[in-house]
Amino acid sequence: MQEDTGEATLMSAAANVGDWRGHDVCLSGGNKLGKLEDVYYDGETNEPLVLCVRTGTLSRTQVLVAVRDAVAVPDRLTVAWSAEDVEGAPTTEPGEELSAEDEQRVFRHYGMDYKSPTTPGSRRLVRR
Repeated sequence: MQEDTGEATLMSAAANVGDWRGHDVCLSGGNKLGKLEDVYYDGETNEPLVLCVRTGTLSRTQVLVAVRDAVAVPDRLTVAWSAEDVEGAPTTEPGEELSAEDEQRVFRHYGMDYKSPTTPGSRRLVRR
């Protein structure tokens, strides 16, 4: 693992985490989880909520990881989750939209409160 070359920045709703696509995503212990492939945003607030992280070079499957308390440094993102926290997390395929049930599973897995969208038939999590 490389030494940090700059000041860490806590992710916030205003952070454009989408600009980090293709960068490494590391776990709280410092181990690399994979590469950031995509981001799901809250469909109503446009806040980044869930990262899609490709965990293998040949795998197309992406593990879903909550953005909450992620830290950005010049060459990677570090999420506030351990390998045990991410184990068993919901997964997706590139470009796949999540069903309402899958959305709820992601929120439940990371201990986040799930609020149904206010517009009937809309999604809570959307890719932008």
